[in-house]
Amino acid sequence: KTLRVLGYKPSRYTPSSPVLIVLHGTTRKPGPYLTAWLARAEQYGALLLVPEFSKADWPGSRGYNLGNMRTKDGKALPREAWSFTAIETLFDAAKGLFKSDAQTYYLFGHSAGSQFVHRFMLLTGGPRVKAAVAANAGWYTMPGESERYPYGLGGFAYDKQALIKAFAHRLVILLGDADIDTAAKDLRRSPEAMAQGPHRLSRGKHFFDAAAAEAKRLGVPFAWELKTVRGIGHSGNGMAPAAARALLRKPD
Repeated sequence: KTLRVLGYKPSRYTPSSPVLIVLHGTTRKPGPYLTAWLARAEQYGALLLVPEFSKADWPGSRGYNLGNMRTKDGKALPREAWSFTAIETLFDAAKGLFKSDAQTYYLFGHSAGSQFVHRFMLLTGGPRVKAAVAANAGWYTMPGESERYPYGLGGFAYDKQALIKAFAHRLVILLGDADIDTAAKDLRRSPEAMAQGPHRLSRGKHFFDAAAAEAKRLGVPFAWELKTVRGIGHSGNGMAPAAARALLRKPD
């Protein structure tokens, strides 16, 4: 499988510059995401990487935003075949190419990219992620076993330690408060998805609350944040400024 990557090196780049990986949505087009993030990468001095998970190499939601962890008939695939693993491989390749000293990276995904981000964190623990933003996902894998996979972790051989590490990471669930279209053409409407809420805003809040409750049940640290962006609907461009601030702005 190939992974084409668009990127931008900021004018004040140094080996200690932050590395930011931005994941596209269901269109599988990295170009608009590169454009939306160029000014932010320059502003914060971040090396920007936008991979393209093509439909040919990473087909359907199974191949991309569900991690390519299973074949069509449900057989487990080796870790090196996962789309999740491709992000880690990309980070290592970029470190070599740009002579980066970075030990961690920042991660942003919108829509299908947000589905990728939250599952990547839950199922791998995000071992080298400094902070992540999952924006406006259409539906979620709930971090408990009461729902069957992929709507929850029930019946799935997941790594409990990875889940605990994910809860301790800074993961921002970022939601446009106008992303409330119940008739959006690509919004999943299976009974399991509808149980998460009628639209993306409600589903995101439901996911955050479920994660907080699961961390409390397990008695483990929970460092996630829930943020809303006023007046923004289902727009990757519209979410980018708030996402960049959440990820890269130094605390006052």
